[in-house]
Amino acid sequence: MVFFHHHLSKEDRMTKLRREFIDSLQSRGLSPKTIRNYVNAVRDLSRHYGRSPCELASDEIVSYQLCMLREKKLSAATVNLHMDAVRTFFRLMLPESRVMVDIPHVKVPKRIPVVLSRSEVQRMIELTTNLKHKSILMLLYGSGLRVGECAALKPCHIESSRMKVRVEQGKGKKDRYTLLSNNTLLVLQDYYRRFRPKQYLFVGHRGKALGARMMGKAVQNAARRAGINKRVHAHVLRHCFATHLLEAGVALPIIQQLLGHDSIKTTMIYLHVGQAQIDRVVSPLDMEEVVHA
Repeated sequence: MVFFHHHLSKEDRMTKLRREFIDSLQSRGLSPKTIRNYVNAVRDLSRHYGRSPCELASDEIVSYQLCMLREKKLSAATVNLHMDAVRTFFRLMLPESRVMVDIPHVKVPKRIPVVLSRSEVQRMIELTTNLKHKSILMLLYGSGLRVGECAALKPCHIESSRMKVRVEQGKGKKDRYTLLSNNTLLVLQDYYRRFRPKQYLFVGHRGKALGARMMGKAVQNAARRAGINKRVHAHVLRHCFATHLLEAGVALPIIQQLLGHDSIKTTMIYLHVGQAQIDRVVSPLDMEEVVHA
């Protein structure tokens, strides 16, 4: 059974197996983006060998895993995401198969998130003159939004009476509230008066929501203008939100709730990047109580 017919029209490429896989993912409540990523990962595997994934043996999947690492130069985390999609395919579509049983995850190097200083973030915002881009930067940093959450915002999600931002169907399809900064609200009010957004707060071409990629470019351009040489992307501002709150003494469970993390273990990574707290620690030898010889 072929997963993806290359020679057919786009409409005919949806084979029975592929359709069943999509239906199974949808029935489990996965987001359209996750479904698309899973389907594309299995399709790429099928294209690599020119056969249905159902016909592949364990050693072929391991070879594909190595190909992604060595030839395509994909990161370990990306390869693991691809392989998780393939595992899900076999678990749902071929539950009796043991093809994926002994295929390990690639070890992912532990990296501490890139975090900017408060002055660096402030410089990025101050040097951004485009009102839409300034609003985006301030929401990503001031509210700790994921870029996809920012892209999905509607005017009604800015609850100025409560000074909250409502995030609907965030990661894991969970709603939550996060902070709305006074400074952000002032800029958003100017933005609203000028652009009068209706369906989405930030609109791109043809009235559709501004894409996450364009938001990412706005962040990168702001970092460049501010003379920041670190590897800055849109998610860095979310890292800054969490780290700067932690450095200000906000409790980790509160930060977890604001970020929308399911597990506090995910939030705990910011314990390793709170440099301001580390800088304030005094060596025991320098404490006043220590009597020097």
